[in-house]
Amino acid sequence: MAVGANAKFGKHGIVMPSGVNVQFTHDQAENILLIGSSGVITADGKHVQLDADGLPVTRAKRDVLLEGPSGVIFEDGQKRYLPPGVKIVLMLETGAILSNGDNVQFRKKRSSPLIDSIKGPSGYITPTGQLFQLPPDVEVVIEGHSGAVLSDGTAIQFFE
Repeated sequence: MAVGANAKFGKHGIVMPSGVNVQFTHDQAENILLIGSSGVITADGKHVQLDADGLPVTRAKRDVLLEGPSGVIFEDGQKRYLPPGVKIVLMLETGAILSNGDNVQFRKKRSSPLIDSIKGPSGYITPTGQLFQLPPDVEVVIEGHSGAVLSDGTAIQFFE
C-alpha cells in the first residue's frame, strides 16, 4: 500500500495502512452486520466508529455516577428515569444505549440551556426543576422547550 493510504476494514479483517493484515476470529467476523466509511455496526448492538485512516476509534467511556433500580445519574449530571427492568446495555463516549432501545446523548444541544426532564409513573420533574405529581394513568405526551402536555390534556408551562 502507498504511504498515507487508508486502512481497509472488511468483513474478515483489517488491512492496515502499513500493509499488515489483521485477521478477525470466526465469531468476530460473524458479528459484523454492516461496514460503512465511518463505522461498523455489529450484531450484538455495538457501533464501532472509524477514524480518518479507517481504523477503529478507541475512546474512554463515560462513567455512571450513580445507578439504581429506578434511575441513573451520569457523570455529566444528566438524570434518567429507568422503567422497571431497564438497564444500561452499552456506554460510549457520546452516550448510552438502554435495554429498552432508548439512547442517552451526553453532549447537550447548544440551543437549549435546560436540563432533561425526569418522567415516571407517579411524577414528573420539568427541565426547570418543577415537581408535578401525576394522577393515575396520566403521562407526559409531548414535551417542548417551553412546556409539556399530559395525556389528560393538562398543559405545564416551564418557568426559569
